[in-house]
Amino acid sequence: MEGVDVLPWIGGVYEGCCYPDSEKWRKRFVSSIVELLQAHPRLAGIHVNIEPMPDNNKGYILLLKEIKSSIPAGKIVSVAAYPPPTRWHPYPDVHWGKNYYFEIANEVDQLAVMMYDTSIRLPKIYQKLMSDWTREIIPWCGNTQVLLGVPSYDDSGVGYHFNSVENLENSIRGINAGLSKFKELPKNYSGIALYCEWETDETEWMFFKEEFEKK
Repeated sequence: MEGVDVLPWIGGVYEGCCYPDSEKWRKRFVSSIVELLQAHPRLAGIHVNIEPMPDNNKGYILLLKEIKSSIPAGKIVSVAAYPPPTRWHPYPDVHWGKNYYFEIANEVDQLAVMMYDTSIRLPKIYQKLMSDWTREIIPWCGNTQVLLGVPSYDDSGVGYHFNSVENLENSIRGINAGLSKFKELPKNYSGIALYCEWETDETEWMFFKEEFEKK
C-alpha cells in the first residue's frame, strides 16, 4: 500500500529459540534477515521482538549491531522495547533502565515500547504511569524514533494484565497527559503502536480516532 512501511515481526523466546549471547546463533539469525530482505526488497526493514530480554544484555547489543551492518542501507531496524521497572513489577528480565535505552537507541532506527503487563489494578495509577513513562522514555532515546505501545488485547486470567485497567482508553489518556508536559512535541516521538490490531473492536477504534488521531 502506498505510504505504508511494512516491517516483518521477527524473533521469539529468549533462550528458548533465540540465543543472542551465541555468536553462532547470531550469525544464522542475521543471515536469515539478509535473505528475507533480498527476497522481498519492498520491505522497509525488520522489527525484532525477543521476549523476555534482560536489562543490560550485551549479546542483544551485538545482535543489533550485526543486523544493522549487514542489511541494505536505508532499511529500518526496529525493536520491541521494555519499559522501566516499577514498584509493582520490578523484574529486570522484562524492564530496561536508562543506560540500556541509550545503548539500544544507538544501534536501531526505532523503538516500540511495550507499555503494558504492569500488574497494576487501578486505572488512575496506570494512567499516571503511562504519563511518567512517556516523559522518561522519549528523551532517553535521543534522536531515535519512539513508538509508545498501547494495549488492546484480552489476556484475562493472568496476574500481570487486567483488561479493565490496561486498555486503549487509559493508556492513551496517560500518554496524552505525558506529552502535554513537554514544551514542544519531541521530534523523535513517532506516535503509538497498538497491540494488537486483530483484537481491537469498533468501540476502541472510535476512541482511538477521537482521542488520538485528532489531537
